[in-house]
Amino acid sequence: MTLVMKSALITAGLGLLFVLVEWNMMRKKKEGITPSDWRNLRDLLLLTVGAAGLVAFAVANLA
Repeated sequence: MTLVMKSALITAGLGLLFVLVEWNMMRKKKEGITPSDWRNLRDLLLLTVGAAGLVAFAVANLA
């Protein structure tokens, strides 16, 4: 596995872990998960994908 793939997978894994933690906290709220919470989770997921792509691009060009 190359350095680019490792760094992108680590970034994506940490982002997905953060999404899971946020989802678990939202699930435990008294009113449950609201539509705005689903939008926030979607945005976190998109940011995770973008960050993994940015890290892969940066590592590929710097290595």
